[in-house]
Amino acid sequence: MSYKKFRLDINGLRAVAVLSVVLFHFGVPYVSGGFTGVDVFFVISGFLMTGIVLEKVDHKSIFDFYVARFLRIVPALVAIILALLIFGYFSLSTSEFELLARNATASLLFYSNNYYAAHSSYFDPSSDLNFLLHTWSLSVEWQFYLIYPLIVLAIKKCRLPVSLSILALFCLSLVYVALGLSGTKEDLFYLLPTRAWEMLTGALVYIISTRGVLTNFRHLSKLNIPGLLLILFSLFTVEGSQAWPGLATLIPVAGAALVILANNQNAYLIKNKTAQFIGTISYSWYLWHWPVVVLMRYYRVEMNAINIGAGIAVSFILAVISYYLIEMPFRKRNWLRTDFISAIVITSCAFMVVQTHGATFRFKGDMNDVITYRFNNKEWRPDTCFLNPRQDYSVFSKCQDKMTSESIVIWGDSHAAQLMPGIRSVLKNDNFTQRTSSLCGPLYSAENSQRPFCKDINKNIIAELLRVKPKLVVLAAFWSQYPFKDYLADTLKMLSSAGIRTVVIGPFPFWHDHLPKIIETNGLNPQGTMPVTLFDSSRNVLGDDKSIEKIVSASANSTYISAIDIMCSKATCKATVGKNPTIPMQWDNAHLTYPGSIWFVSHIINMLH
Repeated sequence: MSYKKFRLDINGLRAVAVLSVVLFHFGVPYVSGGFTGVDVFFVISGFLMTGIVLEKVDHKSIFDFYVARFLRIVPALVAIILALLIFGYFSLSTSEFELLARNATASLLFYSNNYYAAHSSYFDPSSDLNFLLHTWSLSVEWQFYLIYPLIVLAIKKCRLPVSLSILALFCLSLVYVALGLSGTKEDLFYLLPTRAWEMLTGALVYIISTRGVLTNFRHLSKLNIPGLLLILFSLFTVEGSQAWPGLATLIPVAGAALVILANNQNAYLIKNKTAQFIGTISYSWYLWHWPVVVLMRYYRVEMNAINIGAGIAVSFILAVISYYLIEMPFRKRNWLRTDFISAIVITSCAFMVVQTHGATFRFKGDMNDVITYRFNNKEWRPDTCFLNPRQDYSVFSKCQDKMTSESIVIWGDSHAAQLMPGIRSVLKNDNFTQRTSSLCGPLYSAENSQRPFCKDINKNIIAELLRVKPKLVVLAAFWSQYPFKDYLADTLKMLSSAGIRTVVIGPFPFWHDHLPKIIETNGLNPQGTMPVTLFDSSRNVLGDDKSIEKIVSASANSTYISAIDIMCSKATCKATVGKNPTIPMQWDNAHLTYPGSIWFVSHIINMLH
């Protein structure tokens, strides 16, 4: 039986998949299993590609296979990236535009899944505002399309049994996931080896269907009912926060497999005109829905029922336009040259935007200095002296700093690590020791659900401090993230009782957006300052500044340094430092740049000594 005999079945299943993804991403209540739709798409892709490869592809026609895939995927992708680049040029800040162009390049070259796996960490821009985050699944599928037919042809050439060979590959990928061999949770989610078993499930379904294995099973056509129920169960019950793919991923994958196996062309949910139409435009809807979601977040549109409905409607309309004006016309073979040249041109444009740091040539002078500044946290000594979320206290053994009784110890999270460039530059003759860990405040015994190793890290740091008794401990943190009112006083008392002097540095200015973007939007004044009204009010840095000062003032052998008082007046805060070049004080909402760190430490050196 040809894969074409499953056309209605597959189209209806595509409708279920794209609706699952769209409803989840727009935040429709009770829809929690947003990855379900992508898993269903993967099973469909494996089924269809196996049908095409086994029925049509040999060593002579493999080029035609790749051309067909290119024509199917690339034109609509190029169109949406062109639209986003035009939007970005006129509406995004230069740093945001550069990031969009980086993501566009990764998407057009189909390695965005690898790119996001490598760049998903504490300091990477939020995925919530990545217009092209959803293209990771296209990259996985494209990589599968490139490799899979070559593997099948090799299996045939070696005269190995195709069915058993595909089953073996399926088992290898599934075992790879089950044994946790992928490394990080980002690798697990984004990379082809951990996703291949889902597409190979579709391959096995095709083989079972066409070999007549279940021909004598009388209730075969009714399998679509439990299949759809499994997909719906996953959609409404699976938590999006858990590691994925995992054991729970078997639920939607099995559901999709059952629906395809049933091949019930008469099922109303499958053959009705609405489901068939949604399935037909599912690719375009998948492409357009996520940028609409991100656009609403970018402009802080409230996600209420009316706005969610409007967003879904807008993305659907864009999908229909894309399907009829882009997908349908440009998938024809006679448009291949135009499609190919368009893809090269748009990829080149995106690359040029990256090379010019978001087209910064539009700005001159001090403003150009500010917006072209790019931060690298290597001076924080990440993964040795500044721990990432997956590291525990033992990793500090790799940090070259050795604590002695003459040490100045820097203890805290990234807001402590940011002081290191200044300390290394200004306090050249002092012996300093860095004990910093991402999103882990210097509070003894405090629980931290976001960082499972944090409590143990602080326990060991305290033990080291009490054993060595350094001359000074500097505590700094993103204080609003932690229960400092419950734990800071006891932490300071413990150190004071051991005769250890402490300095607590209060919260730094926390802006409502990245400071370089705020400067780009509002312009530079001669004083190089920005008004405190541009703070993120939800962080309550001014209130926390007074609260922490009160706690420290009541603690023996402890000094408080208000970063707000150092950097701000009552109305404004220092936003830039230096001349020729002029550098922003902070590179994101709160963290100091290297020159900003040096400026700050030089202004508190007397209080440290």
